[in-house]
Amino acid sequence: MKLIPILAASALAIASASCSHRADINGAWTSTPSRIDNDIAVASEATSVLSIDFNAPKGARSGTVTISAVIDATQPVQAGSLAGFNDPYEVSVAATASISGRWSYEDKDDDDILIYLDNKTMQVNVDPNGVTYSQNLLTGAQQPTVDSLTTVTVERWRSAIRNAASKQFFDFTKLDDVKVVNDILTFEVGKRDLTFHRTGVQ
Repeated sequence: MKLIPILAASALAIASASCSHRADINGAWTSTPSRIDNDIAVASEATSVLSIDFNAPKGARSGTVTISAVIDATQPVQAGSLAGFNDPYEVSVAATASISGRWSYEDKDDDDILIYLDNKTMQVNVDPNGVTYSQNLLTGAQQPTVDSLTTVTVERWRSAIRNAASKQFFDFTKLDDVKVVNDILTFEVGKRDLTFHRTGVQ
Protein backbone atom coordinates (compact mmCIF):
# COMPACT_ATOMS: atom_id res chain seq x y z
CA MET A 1 0.00 0.00 0.00
CA LYS A 2 2.97 2.30 0.48
CA LEU A 3 4.34 1.60 -2.98
CA ILE A 4 2.41 4.37 -4.76
CA PRO A 5 3.59 7.19 -2.43
CA ILE A 6 7.16 5.93 -2.75
CA LEU A 7 6.97 5.87 -6.55
CA ALA A 8 5.44 9.35 -6.59
CA ALA A 9 8.21 10.68 -4.36
CA SER A 10 10.83 9.05 -6.58
CA ALA A 11 9.32 10.59 -9.71
CA LEU A 12 9.29 14.01 -8.07
CA ALA A 13 12.93 13.63 -7.04
CA ILE A 14 13.91 12.69 -10.59
CA ALA A 15 11.99 15.65 -12.03
CA SER A 16 13.63 18.01 -9.54
CA ALA A 17 17.06 16.66 -10.35
CA SER A 18 16.38 17.07 -14.05
CA CYS A 19 15.31 20.70 -13.60
CA SER A 20 18.43 21.46 -11.57
CA HIS A 21 20.59 20.53 -14.57
CA ARG A 22 18.90 22.97 -16.93
CA ALA A 23 20.82 26.12 -17.73
CA ASP A 24 19.26 29.37 -16.48
CA ILE A 25 18.61 30.86 -19.94
CA ASN A 26 15.95 33.36 -18.85
CA GLY A 27 16.53 36.94 -19.99
CA ALA A 28 18.43 38.73 -22.73
CA TRP A 29 21.81 37.68 -24.11
CA THR A 30 24.10 39.55 -26.53
CA SER A 31 26.93 38.35 -28.76
CA THR A 32 30.14 40.09 -29.73
CA PRO A 33 30.20 41.66 -33.24
CA SER A 34 30.67 39.23 -36.12
CA ARG A 35 31.51 39.90 -39.75
CA ILE A 36 28.72 39.18 -42.26
CA ASP A 37 30.28 40.73 -45.39
CA ASN A 38 29.48 37.65 -47.46
CA ASP A 39 25.79 37.81 -46.54
CA ILE A 40 25.23 41.34 -47.90
CA ALA A 41 26.22 41.55 -51.54
CA VAL A 42 26.08 45.36 -51.70
CA ALA A 43 28.36 45.84 -48.67
CA SER A 44 32.13 46.03 -48.61
CA GLU A 45 32.11 45.58 -44.82
CA ALA A 46 29.30 44.55 -42.51
CA THR A 47 29.05 43.53 -38.85
CA SER A 48 26.19 42.13 -36.81
CA VAL A 49 25.55 41.99 -33.07
CA LEU A 50 22.95 39.39 -32.16
CA SER A 51 20.70 39.31 -29.11
CA ILE A 52 18.50 36.47 -27.87
CA ASP A 53 15.74 37.13 -25.34
CA PHE A 54 14.32 34.00 -23.71
CA ASN A 55 11.12 33.96 -21.67
CA ALA A 56 12.11 30.98 -19.56
CA PRO A 57 10.75 30.96 -16.00
CA LYS A 58 12.50 28.59 -13.62
CA GLY A 59 11.57 25.00 -14.38
CA ALA A 60 9.93 25.77 -17.73
CA ARG A 61 10.61 23.47 -20.65
CA SER A 62 9.32 25.91 -23.26
CA GLY A 63 8.46 29.56 -23.81
CA THR A 64 8.73 32.49 -26.17
CA VAL A 65 11.91 33.88 -27.71
CA THR A 66 12.95 36.94 -29.69
CA ILE A 67 16.15 37.16 -31.72
CA SER A 68 17.38 40.55 -32.89
CA ALA A 69 20.36 41.97 -34.75
CA VAL A 70 22.05 45.36 -34.95
CA ILE A 71 23.78 45.60 -38.32
CA ASP A 72 26.31 48.20 -39.48
CA ALA A 73 27.50 48.17 -43.09
CA THR A 74 29.46 50.29 -45.54
CA GLN A 75 29.55 50.44 -49.34
CA PRO A 76 31.93 52.34 -51.65
CA VAL A 77 30.24 54.11 -54.57
CA GLN A 78 32.13 54.81 -57.78
CA ALA A 79 32.58 58.32 -59.19
CA GLY A 80 29.87 59.37 -61.63
CA SER A 81 27.40 56.68 -60.55
CA LEU A 82 25.03 59.37 -59.25
CA ALA A 83 24.12 62.48 -61.24
CA GLY A 84 25.68 65.58 -59.77
CA PHE A 85 28.42 63.79 -57.84
CA ASN A 86 31.71 63.30 -59.63
CA ASP A 87 33.80 62.02 -56.72
CA PRO A 88 33.71 58.52 -55.25
CA TYR A 89 32.16 58.29 -51.81
CA GLU A 90 31.22 55.75 -49.18
CA VAL A 91 27.80 55.21 -47.61
CA SER A 92 27.36 53.76 -44.12
CA VAL A 93 24.11 52.22 -42.94
CA ALA A 94 22.80 51.29 -39.49
CA ALA A 95 19.89 48.85 -39.26
CA THR A 96 18.03 46.62 -36.84
CA ALA A 97 16.10 43.40 -37.43
CA SER A 98 14.10 41.11 -35.17
CA ILE A 99 12.00 37.95 -35.25
CA SER A 100 9.97 36.08 -32.63
CA GLY A 101 8.91 32.52 -31.98
CA ARG A 102 9.00 29.76 -29.42
CA TRP A 103 11.69 27.62 -27.83
CA SER A 104 11.56 24.24 -26.09
CA TYR A 105 13.99 21.70 -24.72
CA GLU A 106 14.44 18.72 -26.97
CA ASP A 107 12.55 15.65 -25.74
CA LYS A 108 14.28 13.96 -22.79
CA ASP A 109 17.17 16.41 -23.03
CA ASP A 110 18.09 19.33 -20.79
CA ASP A 111 20.96 20.87 -22.74
CA ASP A 112 19.62 20.98 -26.31
CA ILE A 113 17.07 23.64 -27.26
CA LEU A 114 14.83 23.75 -30.33
CA ILE A 115 13.73 27.15 -31.67
CA TYR A 116 10.70 27.69 -33.90
CA LEU A 117 10.71 31.16 -35.50
CA ASP A 118 7.66 32.77 -37.10
CA ASN A 119 8.72 34.44 -40.36
CA LYS A 120 5.59 36.64 -40.20
CA THR A 121 7.05 38.43 -37.17
CA MET A 122 10.22 39.49 -39.02
CA GLN A 123 10.82 43.24 -38.83
CA VAL A 124 13.63 45.28 -40.42
CA ASN A 125 14.35 48.94 -39.82
CA VAL A 126 16.99 50.97 -41.66
CA ASP A 127 17.29 54.24 -39.77
CA PRO A 128 17.51 57.25 -42.15
CA ASN A 129 19.43 59.08 -39.42
CA GLY A 130 21.90 56.20 -39.44
CA VAL A 131 22.72 56.66 -43.12
CA THR A 132 25.93 58.69 -43.48
CA TYR A 133 28.17 59.61 -46.39
CA SER A 134 31.84 60.32 -46.82
CA GLN A 135 32.97 63.95 -46.94
CA ASN A 136 33.41 63.86 -50.71
CA LEU A 137 29.67 63.52 -51.24
CA LEU A 138 28.67 66.20 -48.79
CA THR A 139 31.10 68.83 -50.06
CA GLY A 140 29.01 71.34 -51.98
CA ALA A 141 25.93 69.09 -52.02
CA GLN A 142 22.53 70.60 -51.40
CA GLN A 143 20.60 69.01 -48.55
CA PRO A 144 17.48 68.12 -50.61
CA THR A 145 19.66 66.03 -52.93
CA VAL A 146 21.21 64.24 -49.97
CA ASP A 147 17.75 63.62 -48.47
CA SER A 148 16.56 62.12 -51.75
CA LEU A 149 19.61 59.87 -51.92
CA THR A 150 19.00 58.75 -48.34
CA THR A 151 15.46 57.66 -49.17
CA VAL A 152 16.71 55.57 -52.11
CA THR A 153 19.53 54.14 -50.00
CA VAL A 154 17.18 53.09 -47.18
CA GLU A 155 14.86 51.23 -49.54
CA ARG A 156 17.69 49.47 -51.35
CA TRP A 157 19.37 48.36 -48.14
CA ARG A 158 16.19 47.20 -46.39
CA SER A 159 15.91 44.18 -48.69
CA ALA A 160 19.62 43.35 -48.39
CA ILE A 161 19.51 43.63 -44.58
CA ARG A 162 16.38 41.47 -44.41
CA ASN A 163 18.04 38.68 -46.38
CA ALA A 164 21.20 38.78 -44.26
CA ALA A 165 19.31 38.89 -40.95
CA SER A 166 16.96 36.09 -42.00
CA LYS A 167 19.93 33.89 -42.82
CA GLN A 168 21.42 34.54 -39.39
CA PHE A 169 18.15 34.04 -37.51
CA PHE A 170 17.18 30.75 -39.13
CA ASP A 171 20.57 29.27 -38.30
CA PHE A 172 19.24 29.13 -34.74
CA THR A 173 16.85 26.22 -35.17
CA LYS A 174 18.71 24.06 -32.65
CA LEU A 175 21.11 25.03 -29.87
CA ASP A 176 23.30 22.11 -28.79
CA ASP A 177 25.11 21.68 -25.47
CA VAL A 178 23.60 24.78 -23.85
CA LYS A 179 25.49 25.98 -20.77
CA VAL A 180 25.39 29.07 -18.55
CA VAL A 181 28.41 29.89 -16.37
CA ASN A 182 28.90 33.27 -14.66
CA ASP A 183 26.28 34.98 -16.86
CA ILE A 184 27.90 33.65 -20.03
CA LEU A 185 25.72 31.54 -22.34
CA THR A 186 27.47 29.08 -24.64
CA PHE A 187 26.08 26.63 -27.17
CA GLU A 188 26.76 25.06 -30.53
CA VAL A 189 24.96 25.84 -33.78
CA GLY A 190 25.96 23.35 -36.43
CA LYS A 191 29.72 23.10 -35.97
CA ARG A 192 30.13 26.60 -34.51
CA ASP A 193 30.68 27.40 -30.84
CA LEU A 194 28.90 30.61 -29.89
CA THR A 195 29.13 32.80 -26.78
CA PHE A 196 26.57 35.33 -25.50
CA HIS A 197 26.71 37.56 -22.42
CA ARG A 198 23.72 38.22 -20.20
CA THR A 199 22.40 41.75 -20.66
CA GLY A 200 18.79 41.58 -19.43
CA VAL A 201 17.24 41.38 -15.99
CA GLN A 202 15.83 37.98 -15.04
